[in-house]
Amino acid sequence: MPGGGTVAPRLCGFVPVLTFRFPLDELLTPYVERLCSHALISVPELQQRGGQMLPAVPLLIDSGGFAALLPGAVIEELDGLGVLVLPDGRRISPQQVQAAQETYGSIGFTLDFPGPPDIPGRAARAWLSLANARWALQQPRSFELYASVQPGQSLGPYLELQPDGIALGGLAPCSRDRERLTQEVLRVRAQTDLPLHVFGIGHPESVRTVMQAGADSCDSSSPQRTAAGGRSWRGEVMPDAAPHERLRLAILNLQASSEAGRVPA
Repeated sequence: MPGGGTVAPRLCGFVPVLTFRFPLDELLTPYVERLCSHALISVPELQQRGGQMLPAVPLLIDSGGFAALLPGAVIEELDGLGVLVLPDGRRISPQQVQAAQETYGSIGFTLDFPGPPDIPGRAARAWLSLANARWALQQPRSFELYASVQPGQSLGPYLELQPDGIALGGLAPCSRDRERLTQEVLRVRAQTDLPLHVFGIGHPESVRTVMQAGADSCDSSSPQRTAAGGRSWRGEVMPDAAPHERLRLAILNLQASSEAGRVPA
């Protein structure tokens, strides 16, 4: 269990992801602070940002392991742990992830390496993901630490490590398949009553689906990405939208996702 730090509000509902790759994220930050209890930032984004001008809400610090799916990314083994080498040459190690989470996070996620069924070296990715989780969950910490898992993985080896929660990834590509989302969340829920976070789910209907199936929380940058394309989830389409119009659409999308995450008990 985490020790000594300030107890953060319990993670619940929709969590916006801020990448700060686009001006829209900067403009949206004050509204995130008003509308959301938490925000998520990944370790690679923190590296580029240097910890400056972060939103004034408790932060979820994701490892950035999803970048293992990018062309040119490499996974290396070092002293029995998995290290991610990004396409630009930056390295993400479990130690770096733990340090960033300790500095900035109220909740962190272990460094895992997504492995779709058709990807080479899938078994090695799974083994290194578990090794990273085992190492991270043995370290002293002042934040809650969730074990990151992929669809179809047995939770047994992770639950033995006594994580503070489970984070389910790998569902963003099928976020429109509401039946699949329900099945995967129910599968995890059947194995544990720990807090359950689902990565990469932001459309209001998908948010509602995973919450009704038993997830406690989910995250996505899709409210901004959709607004950047001049669209809102209530059907507005604005070709060549001006910056202030994109911000308005992003606020509407953020409100819609947040409301969808408030599933009555």
